[in-house]
Amino acid sequence: MSSIIYPWGQHQNQWKIPETKEDFLFNDKGDALNSLGHRCQEVKEVLGIDLTFSNYFLVLGDNACLHMHKPVEETWPYLLSKATNHQYYNLAIVDGGLEGVRYNLLNWLHRYGKPKMIFISCEWANRFIGVEYDEDIKEESKLGDKAGFYRGRRRLFSALLEQIDIPMYQIVGPNDEPAVLSDSIKIIDVEHSDDEKVAQIVSEGFLEATRALSP
Repeated sequence: MSSIIYPWGQHQNQWKIPETKEDFLFNDKGDALNSLGHRCQEVKEVLGIDLTFSNYFLVLGDNACLHMHKPVEETWPYLLSKATNHQYYNLAIVDGGLEGVRYNLLNWLHRYGKPKMIFISCEWANRFIGVEYDEDIKEESKLGDKAGFYRGRRRLFSALLEQIDIPMYQIVGPNDEPAVLSDSIKIIDVEHSDDEKVAQIVSEGFLEATRALSP
C-alpha cells in the first residue's frame, strides 16, 4: 500500500499526519460525503456487493473535482456519470494535491483493482497534505519549485502511472501546470469552474475511448 512522504524540516511543527479511513485519505467537511468521506456513493453501490464490478470510472485530484460550494448534482463527475451512463467513485481530497492522488490511487488499486478509466484534475498539484501554508512554508515551496523538486516528483509519479494499463485523462485548467507529465495520459484543456462544459468535453472523449475498448 502507499504511504505519505513528508519533507520534514525546521517547520515540522506546522505539519500533521492526516487521518485515513480504511487506508484512504478523506474529506472531513462537506455535503454529500459517503461513510469514507468521499463525495460520491458508497463503495459497494459503485462496485457491487461482491466488490468486483469494474464498469465505472475513478476520479482523483483536489478541489477541481469536488466544488464543495455546489450541490454534488452540479459537479462534473456526477454530470459525466449521467452523460455516459457509468458509475463513478470520487477519491478527490480538498487541498490534496499530487500526494493525495498518489496515495489514494495506489491504495484503491491494491484493494479493489482497476476501474474502466481514470480522470485526474488538480488545481494545487504541488500542495502537501496536512500543511499550514504560512509565509515561511510558501517561501520554502517556491525554493523547491526553483530547484525542480516538484517537477521531479511529477515525473516520478508519471513514470509509475505509465505502468498501469488503464486509460487515463488529465483535466487541466488555463492557469494550471499538468500534475502528470506523460504522453500516454491525454490532457483535456478546459476551465475547471464550468462543470457542465467539463462534463460535455470529457464525455466525448470517454465515449470515444469506450468504443475503442469494445471488442
